[in-house]
Amino acid sequence: MRLSTQLKPADVAARMAADRRVRVPGILAPGAAKQLAKALEELALWSLQTRIKGKHADLDPAGIDALEFAQKAAFNEEVGRQAREGFQYLFDSYPLYDRWHAGSAQTEAPMLAKLFEFLNGEDFLGFARTMLNDWDIGFADAQVTRYRAGHFLTQHDDNIDGKNRVAAYVLNMTPDWRPDWGGQLQFYDADGHVEAAYRPTSNALSVLRVPTEHAVSVVAPYVTSARYAVTGWLRRGDDPGL
Repeated sequence: MRLSTQLKPADVAARMAADRRVRVPGILAPGAAKQLAKALEELALWSLQTRIKGKHADLDPAGIDALEFAQKAAFNEEVGRQAREGFQYLFDSYPLYDRWHAGSAQTEAPMLAKLFEFLNGEDFLGFARTMLNDWDIGFADAQVTRYRAGHFLTQHDDNIDGKNRVAAYVLNMTPDWRPDWGGQLQFYDADGHVEAAYRPTSNALSVLRVPTEHAVSVVAPYVTSARYAVTGWLRRGDDPGL
């Protein structure tokens, strides 16, 4: 894992200062990006993340997909009800931060373990500190996400007391994604209009300061591909681990 030699950190920092968000295409060296994309597509250890009756739930994606029609309809109604009433999400995840600290990622997903170590190495963290003009950034947490048909993340700002989040990041690794398929990282103005949106692409890093209102739009029901990304937060202080 290594950064592209074509990066211009000062230019990225200027765009971040002006807009509180930035998209950096070609963030990884081409060879590293190719290896990471392959690792994400081959990953089999997924859990389905959502909220049921106001509480976070980790579910088996295959089990949900195999539900009978009436059961699946009831599940979808509960997910939809939560989305109508407040914050909600539905997507597949691999908890890279947790699995690395538990010592599991190194054997079950070695390329992703290397990615986590890269994200917490001096090259990437130094780039992040320059980009955000914040020299107290100490570590990055991370999860791998997979958005399939019907998956989404409703509007929120990522601000949670005690987490010391400076910025959220999305390392997108999604080739050949059409704009009308959904799954876009959207940003809102004061009136609730979408003022910008980033289409899923391959080897592009999106970073947004916390707090910033954003969402991931619903992936269209006819889509058979998946939106892959590594997401997390750049945080101040020392990594507390598990």
